[in-house]
Amino acid sequence: MSKNRTPIGITHNSFGVLKRNVVIRQFYIDEKGEDLLIVKSTDVRRALYLKLFSETKKRLIGTVTRSTKTIYFKRKRSIHLFRKNSSYGFNDYILRNQDTIDWVDLSDDCKCHWKIPVKYIMENGKYLTFSSVGFERQRFLTLDELEQFKIHDYENRRI
Repeated sequence: MSKNRTPIGITHNSFGVLKRNVVIRQFYIDEKGEDLLIVKSTDVRRALYLKLFSETKKRLIGTVTRSTKTIYFKRKRSIHLFRKNSSYGFNDYILRNQDTIDWVDLSDDCKCHWKIPVKYIMENGKYLTFSSVGFERQRFLTLDELEQFKIHDYENRRI
């Protein structure tokens, strides 16, 4: 590539600063057409947002790094852990309808960190039924099931 050419997917703003092009796509993830998955993509990563019909704002649910085919989730155990069987849920639509994600990198505020193959979640994750409406369909893995995929401090380069 010559010095004067700008790589594809990158532009300059009015101040001459390099800026990545962002592509935004939206998908309905339920049968009623109410819950929305929003994907903001650059040439390096994708950010996934969920906008449920019962909520007023979208929320970031994870980011995908294309080079490693990994989706990253950060969770607060007090909010996201399903207490009845101590399990974390993974959005079924995202994992089922993609071919660019091979790994799920999950970390929580209790200093636990796991790297789970998507194939394992799809084969072993259990659907749970909730009486209240407003939750997207998820596959759940217990903390015991996740233990085999735990990344210990001495293995974790992010710490």
